[in-house]
Amino acid sequence: MAHAVIRRNEMFEATLNLGGTPVDLGEYATTGLLAVAVGPRGNGKTNAGLVAAEQLAEQGWISVLIDPEGELESLYGAAVADAEQLRKSLGARKQPIIVVSATNAEAFVPYGQAVLDVADRQRKPIFVFIDEGQMFSASKKKDIAAAADIINQLAERGRKRAVDMFITAHRYTGSLHRTIFANKNLTLVGCQEDPTAWSTLAPQFRASKIEFSDLNALAPGEFFCFSRAGVEKIRMPMASALARVAPKAKRVKRKLPTTFSQWNRAMREIPTARLEALNDPVVNLLGAVAGLSAQQMLSGARALQDELEARA
Repeated sequence: MAHAVIRRNEMFEATLNLGGTPVDLGEYATTGLLAVAVGPRGNGKTNAGLVAAEQLAEQGWISVLIDPEGELESLYGAAVADAEQLRKSLGARKQPIIVVSATNAEAFVPYGQAVLDVADRQRKPIFVFIDEGQMFSASKKKDIAAAADIINQLAERGRKRAVDMFITAHRYTGSLHRTIFANKNLTLVGCQEDPTAWSTLAPQFRASKIEFSDLNALAPGEFFCFSRAGVEKIRMPMASALARVAPKAKRVKRKLPTTFSQWNRAMREIPTARLEALNDPVVNLLGAVAGLSAQQMLSGARALQDELEARA
């Protein structure tokens, strides 16, 4: 069957508000959108995908939410019964957000194939959000090869079929198939607690002067966003459906300095008189309460002495 050359006209009028400078999707009209969110559990990756799904659904996309945990039905309604119902729903384009319950790679395959079939035939905008992407896409797991192949087709062929995708993962490498990282064009990197991950991430951040300590200091819901416009620190808004049920949580800021500049600024804000009041008995008491080792106590005492001498 012959197809006309696809023109993503809907992209030129669409934007995503991810908590920073609005992302102009016109810049993705020739490539389609392939977004990847990386970070540990509880970092806000699922919310980020839902934010994108809701916003695109309001702008003409049909958003398909791949739900491996069974949580999204309570937010967006019952999941489709099977792959055939997904085909019909995508064909009718009357339901802006469709939930697919797929608890493993095998269960995902018929639904993924349905998306490919409808997209190939219809070529109207579809947004696929794949939560916990490591369950469906990896380079070395043979038992998920069929699912990974479908996701790779969505990543590589989606541009000419009006399919855009957002996928989440715990780590930057080893969790998703390399095809995903080779084709991604919008990346969200959340808090990183494992310093060994920095060797992989560092090349992306080198030009921006962002260090591992900056990543480690990110709060839940905060990301460094790499888009066509560059890199920006953002704080993701709450998805509307999630906001209706999420408990109100107080934002916790890290108390301790994580970089030299932060440490230097914190020290300058402490009056000299207060530092001089930190005599040995006071320091020993505070160290005991904090559970510091003898080596940490010794290092702290030297740092305190150096600071007082510098102020003299």
